[in-house]
Amino acid sequence: MKLTATITALALVGCAMTAVAQPAAAATVDTSATYVLVSRYSGKAVQVGSTADGEAVVQATRVDSTAQQWQFVDSGGGYYRLKSRLSGKVVDIASSSTANGANVVQWTDKNATNQQFSLADSDGGYVRFVNRNSGKALDLWERSTADGARISQYDDNGGTNQQWQLVRLAAATVGAPTDPNIRYFGRWNYSNPAAYVSEWAGAYVVVGFTGRTIKLRQRNAIDFYVSIDGGADVSYTNRSGTVDLTPTPLASGNHTMRVSYRPIAGSYRGDAVFQGVQLDAGATTFAPTVPSRIVEFVGDSITVGQLSSKQALTAYGWLASERLGLGHTQIAVGGACLVSAADGCIGMSDRFLRTGLQANASNWDFSRYRADVVVINLGTNDVGHSVTGAQFQTAYVTLLRRAREKYPNATVLALQTFRKRFIPETQAAVQTVNDPKIRFVDTTGWIVESTDTSDNVHPNDQGHRKIADRLAPLISAALTS
Repeated sequence: MKLTATITALALVGCAMTAVAQPAAAATVDTSATYVLVSRYSGKAVQVGSTADGEAVVQATRVDSTAQQWQFVDSGGGYYRLKSRLSGKVVDIASSSTANGANVVQWTDKNATNQQFSLADSDGGYVRFVNRNSGKALDLWERSTADGARISQYDDNGGTNQQWQLVRLAAATVGAPTDPNIRYFGRWNYSNPAAYVSEWAGAYVVVGFTGRTIKLRQRNAIDFYVSIDGGADVSYTNRSGTVDLTPTPLASGNHTMRVSYRPIAGSYRGDAVFQGVQLDAGATTFAPTVPSRIVEFVGDSITVGQLSSKQALTAYGWLASERLGLGHTQIAVGGACLVSAADGCIGMSDRFLRTGLQANASNWDFSRYRADVVVINLGTNDVGHSVTGAQFQTAYVTLLRRAREKYPNATVLALQTFRKRFIPETQAAVQTVNDPKIRFVDTTGWIVESTDTSDNVHPNDQGHRKIADRLAPLISAALTS
């Protein structure tokens, strides 16, 4: 279909992109290209916050993350589906509704008429998306300018809240950090498009690739673990530069690779900077199959897996999530407190909002992923930093409310610390927020200090397995409640 929409070429800058100064030109929709859809009324971008069916389509401040990237899929007859680069799912008028104000969500691509849109021209190079089933236009509901405002449908009236600019994004180099087929779990600093930095322990990268070999591009030396095609994690020690991960070439075909850097107490051992992958000549990447649901673990060195054999990879959070087939993130560091203590103990109630553990770290962009379950295990260290019970309870309430604000639909599990510290305060905090999906978890009897820890504090491998055995069913139940 020929459009008068202005398609502005962009250059990649990290996961965000900036405009390249070029003359405006009319163009056809390119089904191989990626676009950001920007509201004429608000200047904000269309976004989804997770990979789940039924996730609401909303607007958010434009950052050009994969949550805001879309492709056009041709349905024929001048109709297209809008496919999310984050989830691979398409924009869908919920329940095939023809009503004004109906919910607009993402759903598995069925090529149904309630997922098909024609593009109607508006002045100034903007377009309107008119649904084939309802005949109504995608509409920024109630002309909101707020982040999180929902996209709905309404009679096609040509209003500016129904008009969208199609901003075309530059294609990423195959294997570069910006390659959309590389999937990132955890909190990463995306500010440098040539080098993404994992900021918290337990972050990892998954990519699908063709060919027979793959090399990891590192900046400076670091220890890391690599799993290829779901195999055992192989340890690489003190490696830098271009690291050959397949000295014995693989069979030809499609493969997957996962890499996770090894931390010490939550700080990485070396330079945790991912500079992409290098493939065989003519090989390419593809989007790997990854979990659609994510568990986020917030804690201290116990959550990091300190003193276990593979740190994060043998910690209870990684073990429980992998057992359930879930994605996972760790927002944890050794020695962390819940409360920001006067003597410098890092307060996770505040750091929960940050990209990294440093006091000056940028605020995290919570649109990059949506946790379905949050597990909090904090309080072991506060007792040694003169934190009072009242201070602890207040900070816990703050953290619980922040978790609810950032993850509106998540279940939050507040674990009793294994050393039984601040139990009444933790319980009182959960009671104070009075939210049925925020729950206190009694961990009495989960581990035995004399046999399941390395130092009467930090679980050993056996201890982490025991914790995962108890925690996995609770996470599974939380996902269905």
